[in-house]
Amino acid sequence: MAENGRLVALDPTSGPLERRDDRTFRSHPASLDGQVIALVANGLGQGEPFLAALYQELEGQVELAGAVRVLKTSVSVPPEPADWARITSEASVAITGFGG
Repeated sequence: MAENGRLVALDPTSGPLERRDDRTFRSHPASLDGQVIALVANGLGQGEPFLAALYQELEGQVELAGAVRVLKTSVSVPPEPADWARITSEASVAITGFGG
């Protein structure tokens, strides 16, 4: 990364960063059985068909409770607020697909 004409290197081995707030992550389910999967595609390439095929494959192996399908408006933005609300309120697991 260049900053003011200088090269700035980031060292991923420096250890964990200091936490700035008290947010916690949701626990991971032990199994995909009964889970609602969010499928978040960025709109490039074959991301949507790939996620659909992946969901179909998973559905043949476990008993899923459904899917929340989201197509982002651009590759460089997060999901729209309404889509993010659907993901966080309806899905218990999310898979993102980055087509290119």
